[in-house]
Amino acid sequence: MFNMTSLVGTVVDDATVKFTGKASDGSDVLITVTLQDNLAHLIGQTIPPPNSADFFIFNLNAVAQRKYGGGSGTADDPYQIATVADLIALGNEPNDYDKHFILTADIDLDPNLPGRKVFDKAIIAPDTNAVEDYFQGTPFSGVFDGNGHTISHLTIKGAGYLGLFGNLEFGAKVKDLGVVDVNIAGSGDYVGALAVDNGGTVTRCYSTGTVTGSSDGVGGLVAHNDGLLTACYTTGSVTKSRRYVGGLIGSNEGSLAACYATGSVVGNDCIGGLVGFNNGWIKACYATGDVNCSWWRVGGLVGINFDRGTLIACYATGSVTGGSEVGGLVGRIGWNFGRLDDCYATGSVAGTSYVGGLVGSITSDGLVRLRACYAAGSITGSGDHLGGLVGRNGSSIITACFWDVETSGSTTSDGGTGKTTAEMQTAATFLDAAWDFVGESQNGTENIWAICEGLDYPKLAWQFVIGDYNGDGHTDFMDFCIFGQRWLGNDSSFWCPGGGTDLTNDAFVDFEDLMELADNWLTDISHRGER
Repeated sequence: MFNMTSLVGTVVDDATVKFTGKASDGSDVLITVTLQDNLAHLIGQTIPPPNSADFFIFNLNAVAQRKYGGGSGTADDPYQIATVADLIALGNEPNDYDKHFILTADIDLDPNLPGRKVFDKAIIAPDTNAVEDYFQGTPFSGVFDGNGHTISHLTIKGAGYLGLFGNLEFGAKVKDLGVVDVNIAGSGDYVGALAVDNGGTVTRCYSTGTVTGSSDGVGGLVAHNDGLLTACYTTGSVTKSRRYVGGLIGSNEGSLAACYATGSVVGNDCIGGLVGFNNGWIKACYATGDVNCSWWRVGGLVGINFDRGTLIACYATGSVTGGSEVGGLVGRIGWNFGRLDDCYATGSVAGTSYVGGLVGSITSDGLVRLRACYAAGSITGSGDHLGGLVGRNGSSIITACFWDVETSGSTTSDGGTGKTTAEMQTAATFLDAAWDFVGESQNGTENIWAICEGLDYPKLAWQFVIGDYNGDGHTDFMDFCIFGQRWLGNDSSFWCPGGGTDLTNDAFVDFEDLMELADNWLTDISHRGER
């Protein structure tokens, strides 16, 4: 047995250390450690003393590779994912799915590049048995920090459960990650760019590209959500899918806040610009893409709002086309105890029957509440139950809701109050109905709505970066300087295009405007709607 505890090391350079010394039997010991390209090379040798009775020469040449790109997988020292090889290694190691990871570089998965391929399943936490229903495999329960980087050109052609992550378990966290220029096509259920099934927390993530499915549960970012998504978005298209299809999420039974989708969505049933099927909570979200459904239950934001599904301060502006139960915001509200508060839709709506500027059809009796909502898009249909606000209402409670009788081309609705365009662009119409506006406190202090009178319909205040006078997406000291120059003077409304510093719509810049500016100090465009 050799005792080599008294070795002396010499740092040769930044990548090489040499150790020399003698073992307990007098043998010379030489060891060299070299670090190169995330590898540790160890070369060792022992030379026995002259005339040794036990003549033994020992040589060692070994290579050790750092796991992933570095780190130890803890919160303080997460594993580093820097290359395609690192990402694939993570996918192949389910024992690490509960660890912490951080992306340290952009990763390009273009299958035309060396070492890449067209995948046939999710890279991380894939479904391991396509025959069995629901997810079979090890879910990801750790933390994946995208660190502001992107994973691009993810290409998957397979059956179901396709996406970067197959399953994000409760407690999992994914943040600050872009999945861009994806091309994902599935022949089975559940397809999403970022994740198939989310039970965790996804924050500030986004996707671009194309997601295609031929069955149920397809979303531009997530196929099915039971968890929480905050400040996420997608600009890609979702096409050729059957049921529960959404620009951002196919089906939602969790919560969404400050999320949006801008791509087009095409499918057959339960199709929405943001969410196809909603039995969860959606706040301060929007969709602007066109939505096309060949069957029924299609909406600019949500296809079907079910059971306790709730929408608060949301809007949709894309055109919506379908068969029956077609709505500018929601196609169908059914079997529902939820509510729609402070929402609007302005896109054109076309279908056969049960067509509404805001909601196509409400089938629940007296259990749904619609409050402080409006619609301003054109309505066309070849059948019955066409309404400027609601096509059919199963006796739900509709309070303080309006539609534009001129732009809609409809003077009737199964609920709500019709107004002219001029009336719809006048603050008094809504203030008299107890809508909570910026600059007043009689109807509430949440500052939900704002309006550029005479030029536009009401907008949700969260749509603006309030106090961003110089248009750089931030409310900061530069804006305060602009505000100070207008102090105690007359100025135009902030809420109008090219507007001034008047935040309270009284044409004067004073202490009330300063309070509004202070309430929104140091906010920026990336956090709109999160409060």
